[in-house]
Amino acid sequence: MTAIEITWPEAGELVRRVNIRLWTDSANAGFGIDQTYDAGIMRWAKIDPVSGAAFWGSKAIGVEMTHRIWVRWGTGSKPEDITGQHVIDYVSGNQRFRVLRTTNMGDAQRFTMIEVKLLGAIA
Repeated sequence: MTAIEITWPEAGELVRRVNIRLWTDSANAGFGIDQTYDAGIMRWAKIDPVSGAAFWGSKAIGVEMTHRIWVRWGTGSKPEDITGQHVIDYVSGNQRFRVLRTTNMGDAQRFTMIEVKLLGAIA
């Protein structure tokens, strides 16, 4: 099996402003669902689209990962802090991503890599 090499962001690559927010669904009076989001935490990030192989590989198992987002490892942005109940809003790009999986790359406590699915424009 061939491993995919993933390298940490270089100095100056964390240039996108993102907001990591907790997503909550709750029933409303009209028997529908209201989606609410907390205030979240703002972080500088690097956003990369995944390669075709990674996209199709994830689609084959029903995950459909579209991007990887890198943030500095720290309070509020550790892998255990960011779960599948979170979304990431790329503020100036007007895009929302759903978190699929997070990883402390190399167990080095330097960066958290977040694998996400693009949901579309922020409503």
